[in-house]
Amino acid sequence: MSERTDRALALIEELSQGATSGPDARLSELGIDSLAFAELAFGLEAEFGADLSGLDLDGSSRVRDVLAAAEAGTEGEGGLPRAIGALQSFSGLVGGWALRWWFAMRVEGAANVPRSGPAILAMNHESSLDIPLSVVACPREIVFMAKRELFKNAFVRWWIRMLGGFRVDRDRFDLRAIRMALAVVSRRQVLGMYPEGTRSPGELLPFLNGAAWVALRTGAPIVPCAISGTDRTSEARRPRRVRVRVSFAPPIAVERVDDPLERLGQAPAITAEIRRAIEALLGR
Repeated sequence: MSERTDRALALIEELSQGATSGPDARLSELGIDSLAFAELAFGLEAEFGADLSGLDLDGSSRVRDVLAAAEAGTEGEGGLPRAIGALQSFSGLVGGWALRWWFAMRVEGAANVPRSGPAILAMNHESSLDIPLSVVACPREIVFMAKRELFKNAFVRWWIRMLGGFRVDRDRFDLRAIRMALAVVSRRQVLGMYPEGTRSPGELLPFLNGAAWVALRTGAPIVPCAISGTDRTSEARRPRRVRVRVSFAPPIAVERVDDPLERLGQAPAITAEIRRAIEALLGR
């Protein structure tokens, strides 16, 4: 075996807490989720310059698939799409007043969003309107993750990108999306994330650890944000019939953690803190 394969096996064993990792073992059986896979990929990148962003892997993939990819991986470009978010300010100026008026939109705690520097905006997700309304409510521009399904149409794909969205594949270990999220924070921008992972009108689903992990890797603060009322948008046939509220909680300070296992271990507690803050804003 090559040095790269040996190191990949060692990282898999470390991240799986010593679980048996024969070549036929599935990653999900070893407790390797998308964040643990990101730690594995970034570890190999740091040592060998191997970019695994183009891999089509998920929890059902086997250890041998990772080893083969590690051997073939080469240095990649990474980074954000060019001109992402170029029309966000313009769209907010043109359409923001209409959204505020139609939904009698109330914004609370906007001053809790840091005026400068990197920040992670962690929001609940009730409707497709959450994205434009959060953009209007936030005092700073947001670069946000958006589900892959929204990018099928060429025009819609271009429009979402111009509004500040980049694609994430929720069914795969989407290392490219994770890399883009980290790039947003490194550019000292506001990264928008939905810890629930999908829309959940009227209730909160279990929160995923992605926002907490990005914060632990970068040291960026997390601003919990609660959006309410957008689950009733089907009733909004006339102005102000549906009232929307967007509330920002005080930032959660997060210290940067350099050790991969510590990051993975601390993420659930921070995720629970985010959820408690959003529940408090929603009055639940």
